[in-house]
Amino acid sequence: MIDDVPGRLMTAATASGALTHVDLRVGKHGSTLAGLTDALSTAITTGLHGGAPAAVFVDELRHTRYVPAGATKDPDLPHATSLGDYLAQHLHLNDSQRTERP
Repeated sequence: MIDDVPGRLMTAATASGALTHVDLRVGKHGSTLAGLTDALSTAITTGLHGGAPAAVFVDELRHTRYVPAGATKDPDLPHATSLGDYLAQHLHLNDSQRTERP
């Protein structure tokens, strides 16, 4: 996913396009990185269920800097300054695509 650290990101949305769930899995099960990304996913999903718009998370996570960082294998998002930045870019890109639908 980022800097050759394997992972996966899955999101779910309602039929109207409202984001409802974020599932970010990175690192080996039981590792600190895996635990922190699971906690981040849970926090964002809980916030979404509580009515927070995805834009709030995008604004807060965008341009955060910590490792892993660097090149990604995602052609739409070739570089990220952290997992949080990658997640924010992904949410922003998908939200833009959903709101541009006729």
